[in-house]
Amino acid sequence: MQAPFEADRTWQSMIALLSSEGEMRLPIVSSGVRPMYGENCFSKCAIRVLGRNKQTSATVVWSDPTSCFYGEQLWRRCIAKKAGVCVLSGQAIATGDAVYRPRLAQPVPRNIEAMILATVMETIPVEDGV
Repeated sequence: MQAPFEADRTWQSMIALLSSEGEMRLPIVSSGVRPMYGENCFSKCAIRVLGRNKQTSATVVWSDPTSCFYGEQLWRRCIAKKAGVCVLSGQAIATGDAVYRPRLAQPVPRNIEAMILATVMETIPVEDGV
């Protein structure tokens, strides 16, 4: 069952989409759901790349049996702001490397700290319509 503030956010989003304003500002709500952090926090995740749109974005299926599931999550290409580990290959990521990361949305995705090296992502064939 959804928490009350999540249900309110869903309703507010629906109203904003139907209104002529089209954009709305959600209130900042504190919750018990926090992004996943720490060493090996992504080790039990199942990750599958559905497709890529050239070298700018990718659609990823992300499944973590203990915390979250994203069936079609949009990941964007960017520059790593801190060191980490590629969730697909296990290779080290240095600050400044080209990576793909989950797109920032509301609520913040639990896997927002995850990164995939661009060199790894770009070995995956490009699919039309992604």
